[in-house]
Amino acid sequence: MIEPKKGHIILRVNTWALILWLLLGFLGFAQAQDRPTNPLSPLPTPPSKPVNQSPEATRPASGTSAPAGTQRTRLSGRSAGDTARTGTPSDSAKVPQDQFATTVRYSSKDSSQVNGQIVELWGEAEVVYGDISLKADYIKLNQETNEVYARGRYDSTAKKTIGTPIFKDRSETYNTKEIRYNFKTKKALVTSIITQQGEGNIRGKTVKKDAEDNLYIRGSIYTTCNLATPHFHINAPKLKVVHNKQVVSGPFNLVINEIPLPIGLPFGFFPFPKKKDIGVSGIIMPQYGEEPNGRGFYLRDGGYYWAVNENIGLQFTGQIYSRGSWGGGLSGAYNKRYRYNGGFQLRYNRNFAGDLIDTLNKPRTDFAITWNHAPQNIGRRSSFSASVNVTSNSYNQFNSFNTAAVTSNVAGSSIQYSRTFGKYVRAGSNLRVNQQFGQINQTTGVRENGKTDVSGDFNLSVNQIAPFALKGGTGRWYESFRLGFQFDANAQVSNTIRSQFDTTGYGFRVIPDESIFGKPVSRAIFIQDSIQRATDIRLGRTVEDPNLIAFNFDNLGRIWDNRLINMRYSIPIALPNFKIARYINFTPGFSLQGDIYNYRLNYRYVPDSNGVSISRERGFFPTYQFSTNASINTRFYGTAFIRGKRLEAIRHTVAPSVSISYTPDFSSSTFGFYQRLEGPAGSAFNNIPEYRRTLSRFRGLGGTYGSTPPGQSAIVSFGIVNQLEMKVRTRDDSSGQEFKKVPIFDNLSLNGSYNLLANEFNLSTINVSANTQIAKNINFNISSVFDPYYFKLIPGAETSSGQDEYVRINQYLVNAGGGLARLSSLQAFISTRFAPKKADQPKKSPNASDATLKAINQNPDLYVDFNIPWSLNLSYSFGYTSFSPIQSAIIQTMQLTGDFSLTPKWKFTFQTGYDFQFKAPSITTIGVNRDLHCWEMAFNWTPYAGSAFRAGNYSFDLRAKSSILQELKLSRRRSFYDSGGFGGGFR
Repeated sequence: MIEPKKGHIILRVNTWALILWLLLGFLGFAQAQDRPTNPLSPLPTPPSKPVNQSPEATRPASGTSAPAGTQRTRLSGRSAGDTARTGTPSDSAKVPQDQFATTVRYSSKDSSQVNGQIVELWGEAEVVYGDISLKADYIKLNQETNEVYARGRYDSTAKKTIGTPIFKDRSETYNTKEIRYNFKTKKALVTSIITQQGEGNIRGKTVKKDAEDNLYIRGSIYTTCNLATPHFHINAPKLKVVHNKQVVSGPFNLVINEIPLPIGLPFGFFPFPKKKDIGVSGIIMPQYGEEPNGRGFYLRDGGYYWAVNENIGLQFTGQIYSRGSWGGGLSGAYNKRYRYNGGFQLRYNRNFAGDLIDTLNKPRTDFAITWNHAPQNIGRRSSFSASVNVTSNSYNQFNSFNTAAVTSNVAGSSIQYSRTFGKYVRAGSNLRVNQQFGQINQTTGVRENGKTDVSGDFNLSVNQIAPFALKGGTGRWYESFRLGFQFDANAQVSNTIRSQFDTTGYGFRVIPDESIFGKPVSRAIFIQDSIQRATDIRLGRTVEDPNLIAFNFDNLGRIWDNRLINMRYSIPIALPNFKIARYINFTPGFSLQGDIYNYRLNYRYVPDSNGVSISRERGFFPTYQFSTNASINTRFYGTAFIRGKRLEAIRHTVAPSVSISYTPDFSSSTFGFYQRLEGPAGSAFNNIPEYRRTLSRFRGLGGTYGSTPPGQSAIVSFGIVNQLEMKVRTRDDSSGQEFKKVPIFDNLSLNGSYNLLANEFNLSTINVSANTQIAKNINFNISSVFDPYYFKLIPGAETSSGQDEYVRINQYLVNAGGGLARLSSLQAFISTRFAPKKADQPKKSPNASDATLKAINQNPDLYVDFNIPWSLNLSYSFGYTSFSPIQSAIIQTMQLTGDFSLTPKWKFTFQTGYDFQFKAPSITTIGVNRDLHCWEMAFNWTPYAGSAFRAGNYSFDLRAKSSILQELKLSRRRSFYDSGGFGGGFR
């Protein structure tokens, strides 16, 4: 259920509103002044009850009074001379059929008086007629005219009026100073009314209520603040409240903290949410600020929210800058209970250079498209989900203030659909868009040469079944035999010319053909392109990568010709498993798999260059492979007893596993998957090992099985997983547990493989990873790769580049005296959070919908929580990559975010970081939030934007707050672009 921020001032202005307002002004308020024809004729002024006297002292003479209590009568049309009966609550009068037959019940605490058709009640008096009730200190009921009058009483001791009328009509409640009501016509005249309509609080001096429960109010105010003196309100001479629908206003202005502002409109609508709470349409107030070194002063994120229905809401926003830039957007959220929910955004920006004399920075057109869709009913046979994030190359760079979005150079999108058929068959499809935004031109500061890949997948799988035990089996060993099927198809379209096949490792010169690169290419051309590109960057010119196809309509044909299609299938077969020595699991297996391609590579030796030319041939080319495998695994434990004061023992759990797989040689010419080249007799080409001159026709085409190196393979894979935990004595044994387990390492693993039949590099790299939780709120993760082989220095005289190079050779590092292995890469991440215990407790409210609470609890970072006095999040990441013994790269950053409260209503927020490699801070934002009960104020300042090409800025925001956020004491964080969503996502 969509629940936007309902506290916003909602104004809908159109021609029909003006016509309706004029009609209401003449028909409604004119009738309110038409006293001669008013059916509610004034009653005689009631006698004043003496103050500070007992009820007995003011009671009328005997025979005309009734004791305090509950009396019943029926409204009738008798003449004034008839005598009304009083007595027990069961007394009643006979009423003609054409009159009201509903019993009127009345009561009072002090006394009552009956005079013919008139009943007067004093002291906590109450009259009930069907769904209508009226409470006041004094009530006068006229049974002849079917009217009731009520007012309060001035208490000289308390020096205030007490017992003012409270009128209830079904679910509506009206607090008034005086009221006259006709039970028959259902019309009323009211003095000084206060009523709640939806989330709006309406107050007025004089009011007329008609039979349709519409209110015509003079001297009125409308507000969503529920305080006695509201922080803000709409001041209007005239209002019409259309029952359960909306408020129609005449000319009005805005008043904040009792200060009238020259802000208003000649008329407007204030809709009420319906019973199903579809939300409230209305204007979204813009945010004000400045980018001093960028686009100048701005108004942004202003617009209109449209509550379409209970399932969907739309938000239209725009922005404008003093230096010419502008933008617009559409976002929405939708929800179908028990089925699905989601949201989307469409953003467009036209950005002009901040420096008016800057000729390098041309106007930029940026866009962003996001869409998220998630199913809610997991048990259904079909499932559809989407996560789309498609942006222009420089959108995040110049239009986002989210640190992760700005620093990321990639974006991914996917749409998935799957369906289950029967018990075993499942099919699915997936559409993906992967973007790489390119590199920043150091002169212009704009990202260039972005890459976009669009791919689609289809898969069909049959779960493994036991053909010999379809009815459950009897436990025989062969009944554990299982068989399955998997088919995958993939199609790719990219603006990257598919010329960049992996040409390394051949051992000879490779000359790609025109059919691959789209034009003749040689090493000289590559060198010339690199020189020209460096010159262009230095001069600040826009640089286009010759290996990229620009995304536009003119190039759609070229991009389609650059497509790649392949299909993959596999038939896994699980053979019966066995136990060895009771504790070791032995599982044999057999598999058949292969790829299907839409083209293959052809190789041709070129004598003049002593190299090989590669061309591409289109067609239908299936491949296949089969292999056998077997694996064993077990688990054992070891415990070291310490018997310390608190530390009792340390337990070590080890889970080793070893597997072996064998694949025969498919490089024979019989299969046609490989091509073997021979040079002329005596040529240097023939001195290259034969296995290097046996070339795969599907290398680099995206498949898995067809690109397997030639020759047979027997791969032994090994791995070991360790867990370390402590057994410690609890500090407090009130829980009944004397000891508890504390993890030291949740996972410490090592894995690798060895190819028994490979010609070189038999041993793979060794992967080591670990993760654990240090203390209660510190998370630590580390992963590393070790290379066991030696890098040999090749002098520049022996290399084609003329510079010294390190080459990885088939020699173990330990044999060269360099240790067991060389660290190839390392990534470490540690994070912690400090906050009071109640900070992580979910928000609860009986007045909020499930969708609202779910959105708030799932996205706590989108809100400023005034209930939490402080919070601090700290993270540190380290990355190391070694390309050779003398070439490496290090990434080392720290991020710090948090907030703190100076007072219960003032909250300060901050976000910053530091890049140790560049010795500069990352995007730094400082915010100040003020809780104004029904309003919220926010000031955000970005003193450092993380780049010389991004502008620092500040912004100021003042907006009304929804009742749910008032209740939870939350304020919505407002980023540069808000993502929308349920529960206040629309403002």
